[in-house]
Amino acid sequence: MSKVIEQKEQVVQEIAEKLENSVSTVVVDYRGLDVSEATELRKQLREAGVDFKVYKNTMVRRATEKTNLTDLDEYLVGPTAVATSTEDVVAPAK
Repeated sequence: MSKVIEQKEQVVQEIAEKLENSVSTVVVDYRGLDVSEATELRKQLREAGVDFKVYKNTMVRRATEKTNLTDLDEYLVGPTAVATSTEDVVAPAK
């Protein structure tokens, strides 16, 4: 198997694990944020115990297939980020 495919499979597995272990997941369209706003958002989410990361939509779709969360797929259009929390149900939405 090629190295690139192995790396992509690792990313899909990482996303799948985050989706499975989270108590709350929010898919966010992050257009319109400048660098300082995005940095501040990441800081606030990190302090709240929320994992916030930008993934390729195709990778997230493959992870949702593995976790039977394909209902999220309709929101994976354009530049999206995934915010997950393993502790607080409302923290990613705040």
